[in-house]
Amino acid sequence: MNKLKNITLSDSVPYCSISYSKDPVIENMPTISSSEEAYEFLMGVWDHGSISYKEEFAVVLLDNAKKVLGWAKISSGGATATIVDPAMVYQVALLSHAHSILLAHNHPSGILRASTADIHLTKRLKKAGRLLGIQVVDHLIISTSGYTSFMDKGLL
Repeated sequence: MNKLKNITLSDSVPYCSISYSKDPVIENMPTISSSEEAYEFLMGVWDHGSISYKEEFAVVLLDNAKKVLGWAKISSGGATATIVDPAMVYQVALLSHAHSILLAHNHPSGILRASTADIHLTKRLKKAGRLLGIQVVDHLIISTSGYTSFMDKGLL
């Protein structure tokens, strides 16, 4: 009756894990304590070949001192939108032991104004973070010409 009796877990059931592409040396990682520092970091890691033609969403993972633990691209979409699954955002945050997160996405149009959908998504992610004990410290909309910070605009 018990079909699991003859299964060898190491052979039959896949093991799921997350890993860093490089082992982080926390002392060498940047600290992000302002929207300007966040934009500077994001422009250093963002794919400049796609920033002006497809919308992408990323999360920056921070420790309790606001040092960067890493970052992850969550989704990539079309010219005017990308789909963001909150579970994917918090999967990465939880597995990396992030204390807080910084959200970011680009507007290929260069228009840096937050849309209704942007504001709604940020509220959903902030609410989910409260349940998990992971603070959303900011959400930046970026382009090659600048950025908008939800925190600076009072939208967070």
